[in-house]
Amino acid sequence: MNIVPQIDPWMRRRSLPAGGERLFLPLRDGWPVRLEHWPRRDPHGSHVLIITGRGDFAEKYAETLHDLIDSGWGVTIFDWRGQGLSRRLGKTPMHGASPIGARGGFDVWLDDLNELVTWTTDRSGGPTVAMAHSMGGHLLLRHLAAGRGGIARAVVLAPMLGLTAPPLGPGIARWLAGVMTKHQRGGDFVLGGGPYEAGVAGSSRQFLLTSDPERYRDEAWWIGQFPALAMGSVTWGWLNDAFASLAVLTARGVPEAIKVPVLALIPEKDGLVNSKATRQFIARIPGGETIAYPGVGHELLREAEPLRSSILARARDFLGEK
Repeated sequence: MNIVPQIDPWMRRRSLPAGGERLFLPLRDGWPVRLEHWPRRDPHGSHVLIITGRGDFAEKYAETLHDLIDSGWGVTIFDWRGQGLSRRLGKTPMHGASPIGARGGFDVWLDDLNELVTWTTDRSGGPTVAMAHSMGGHLLLRHLAAGRGGIARAVVLAPMLGLTAPPLGPGIARWLAGVMTKHQRGGDFVLGGGPYEAGVAGSSRQFLLTSDPERYRDEAWWIGQFPALAMGSVTWGWLNDAFASLAVLTARGVPEAIKVPVLALIPEKDGLVNSKATRQFIARIPGGETIAYPGVGHELLREAEPLRSSILARARDFLGEK
C-alpha cells in the first residue's frame, strides 16, 4: 500500500499516518498494551522504537510519526501499561500507576519494555534504534544499563534523570512520597494534583512543556476526540517509585555499563526534570553525548518550528549512523 504524505501541518499533528497496524499485545501476565506499528519502506533503512513519557499516548507524537514514516523509516510506538489506550492501573483510570509500587515499582515497566523491544526487533526484522522521552528515556537507560539488548543506538529527549518536583523540591518531595506510601496513601494524587484538566494556551504549564501554543493545544484536541486518553497528575506512589528507580539508575557503575551510543537532547533549563543531572549522567556513559537547547520546554518534539524539525533531524542523523 502506497503511503501518500500528509502535507497539511495541522492534519499531520491531528492524524496518525496511514499504512500502520494497531494491536493490543498481551504481555507476560496477560496485560494488554496498545501498539502502533509501521513497517519501513526503505529495506536498508532503520526501524525506530519510540518510547513515550508518563501520561503520554501515541497520538501526541503524530507529527513526528508522519515525518519518520514519510522518510521511509519503520516505526513502533506504544502506550505504557496504565496510560493511553493500554489497560489502566490505579483506583480510577485517571490515577494511572498507583498499584505499581506493590508489585515492584518501575521494574514492572522495565520488564514491559524488555518484551516490547523484543517484539519490535522480531517484527521489524532488522536493526532497531530507539527514541525515548522523559520517563521513557529513564526506563530505556535502565534497559541498556542492564544489558538487555535489542537497541543499537539511542536518543533520549529530556530524560528523567533527576526530578525538580515543584513546588516542594526533590528533598521534601522524596521524603513525603515515602511517608504517604508507607501510610497507604500511595494511590492518591500528589499535593496540588488531580484528574486531567484541559491545558490553557499561555499558561505556566504550556511554557513548562513547549513554547508553541498551537502544538500545546493538540493534546487537549486529541483527548476531546478520545476521552479515554486522559490521565491525571502523578500519585505519591508513582513519585516514591520514581525516586527509588533514579537511585538504582544513577548508582556507581550503572551508566558506565551502557555499551551503545546515547545522545541526550535536552532543554538548557527544564522545569520538570533536572538538566544538570542529565549532563552529569550522560557524561558517565562511554558513548554518551549531550546537546542542550536554550529557551525550549520539556517536550522537544512539540516545540515551535524550525527548532522542532532541527531537533528531529539531529536525532535521525544520530540514529541513522552506522
